[in-house]
Amino acid sequence: MISLTREFFVQERISEGIRTDHVLEELGWEMIRQLSGMELDSLDLDVEDRWVKVRVSGNDEGIAENLICRIYGRLKGTGDVKPGETFKGFITDLGEVGYGIYFKAFLGEKDGLYPLYEMRKQLVSGRKLSARTIARLYGFVDDLSMEIRLMNQDEKGIYVSISPRYVQMLKNFIKKGRDILFVVRATPRQVRRALIKTGHSRDVSIVRNSFLSFMLVCKSNTQAKGLIPRLGPYLPGATLSAIHSSRFNELLRGNFLNHPVHR
Repeated sequence: MISLTREFFVQERISEGIRTDHVLEELGWEMIRQLSGMELDSLDLDVEDRWVKVRVSGNDEGIAENLICRIYGRLKGTGDVKPGETFKGFITDLGEVGYGIYFKAFLGEKDGLYPLYEMRKQLVSGRKLSARTIARLYGFVDDLSMEIRLMNQDEKGIYVSISPRYVQMLKNFIKKGRDILFVVRATPRQVRRALIKTGHSRDVSIVRNSFLSFMLVCKSNTQAKGLIPRLGPYLPGATLSAIHSSRFNELLRGNFLNHPVHR
């Protein structure tokens, strides 16, 4: 029987400056565990333009492709994405412009713009805050991944927003007084080991945004600002940034928490 091969991109992005071989090895073993029991000859990972490309061959290559894309997301070109569709996006060049935030989310060179007017509507109940102020309030950093949604695209550009589900999740945590620590540019194994070594594995819940991007949701008696100096030494090269729930009451008086999230 002839062994067939499939090649495709997934919605996983490797940040610049990271040891690609180290990340791909850990990601590859994770995928192999997901594909346990299938008749496969090989699974190879590569990186093109920082996106992860998967090459899988064997009798079950089609089933393997479908499962991998269901778990990690299939990376598409801009012409293959429809308005309202959700997918993973990665913040890029944060702070470079004042009219919004750009996301890497598609094959090719085009980035999606999260416009300032949409940031204000979704995140601060329409208050006239700058993009940089909103980004700092929410702890946004370069390479942070989150679920975004295509609003529309035309000859001028591609416009995205954060998915309503993701916005509501953030607001629910903040409303409960939970700090959130974002960890970017670290693998799942590195994050787990850092939490174990510092004794904080029971103080947070891990929400995975992508293979190299995580939210550590703090329990009610844990503050993110206390975790940063503890975890930092065990996560060399990673970026740590926090959402401090108390700042929302100071700046926005908490009213935004009850503002409806448009779907």
